[in-house]
Amino acid sequence: MKQLLEQYAAYNVWANSKMIDAINLLSHEQQHKEIESSFNSLYKTVFHVWGAEFLWWKRMQKEAHISRVEDVFNGSMKELCIAWNALDEQWLDFVNDISEDFLNEKLSYQNMKGDTFSEEAYLIIHHLFNHNTYHRGQLVTMLRQVGAEKIPNGDFIAWVRSGR
Repeated sequence: MKQLLEQYAAYNVWANSKMIDAINLLSHEQQHKEIESSFNSLYKTVFHVWGAEFLWWKRMQKEAHISRVEDVFNGSMKELCIAWNALDEQWLDFVNDISEDFLNEKLSYQNMKGDTFSEEAYLIIHHLFNHNTYHRGQLVTMLRQVGAEKIPNGDFIAWVRSGR
């Protein structure tokens, strides 16, 4: 399990970096253009993905009281992408350093509504990477809709073929 999660963590950094590079080529207007989607702009979608990673990071660190991301960040797309990339690197280091025993440890946390849940760490980490993949797909569609010329190929197999 650990080896697979290590690969997903490395893939996640690579795929998100490719997405960040494509988004940073766009104008401010393109990054904030309203598009019908789960989150109605590239900025809001990236903010959601980073915010979810931030929230899960705090939960994984077993922090009891977690600030809402809206309370700790109000920056530009460039600043958001820097924060997102830095957090991806933290996840990569974390996954590389944790033990198999930790991966099987049940972690209890509360969702934003205050409901309590408990899952094994490996399931939470897997969810995090899967969540990112889901929203990168949305970001690709949004990039096309705002007229981006560079659409990144963020497929897992593309990462494998790249030599990792």
